[in-house]
Amino acid sequence: MRRPARSRRPDTKVIVLISYEALKRGLAEANETCEIAGTGPVPVSTVRALMGDAFGAVIVTNGVDVFTVAHLGRSVTAHQRSALEARGYRCEVPGCGSTTALEIDHIEDWHKSFRTKLDQLAWHCGPHHKDKTYRGWRLEGPPGDRRWVPPEAVPRRDAPGPEPPPAEDLGRPTLFGDPSAA
Repeated sequence: MRRPARSRRPDTKVIVLISYEALKRGLAEANETCEIAGTGPVPVSTVRALMGDAFGAVIVTNGVDVFTVAHLGRSVTAHQRSALEARGYRCEVPGCGSTTALEIDHIEDWHKSFRTKLDQLAWHCGPHHKDKTYRGWRLEGPPGDRRWVPPEAVPRRDAPGPEPPPAEDLGRPTLFGDPSAA
């Protein structure tokens, strides 16, 4: 039996030249570069849209001098994945240790840093990934010394809330009347 031929997606390579500060700021100033090689200037928003989940080559410049060529993207490289696997294939939230349905996640959201660095990547199980992504929890600290930090807007159950002000400060009587009248 012959296997059906797999369709092959055409390889596309887009070279973007952008000043690092323009990428971080979201706007290219007059002395900064933001262009697609061979096409011309484009808005930073176009570059960010192109980056998405794609693997891209970005040339970081200062005027006409090329400082570095970096292959940026949201996806981890094969080398990063191997290092993560060597670190241990388990959820990195302290006390969890799940080894089922893990996802590699950026500790600092990728859309804020535009970097995929090994020390900023962690394994998360499904529930902890949802907590981080949708509920404001965050993982802090270096690999091997992580802390799972609750969102600041949600009071911790083991921490008492602030004391309510005395009733007289509110300009109204206490629930049971004036205590000095007893």
